[in-house]
Amino acid sequence: MQALEALTQEIIDCTLCPRLVAHRQDVARKKRRMYLHEDYWGRPLPGYGGPEAQVLIVGLAPAAHGGNRTGRMFTGDRSGNWLF
Repeated sequence: MQALEALTQEIIDCTLCPRLVAHRQDVARKKRRMYLHEDYWGRPLPGYGGPEAQVLIVGLAPAAHGGNRTGRMFTGDRSGNWLF
């Protein structure tokens, strides 16, 4: 379990793609009007779920006002509607 926690922290701290870092920070700073009162996560999104899961779903979009806002993949916008 410590290895999974370490990986999660490594993901959250990642800055390897300067263009993506700039984009997610810019979105978190400017915000969408309907979310102006909310604090944005504005960092890379770690996975969630059971470490023994047999299925892995990978998101490819930056989740500007969903995951970038909530800090959880497929949460906060329509991207997760069908998934959940």
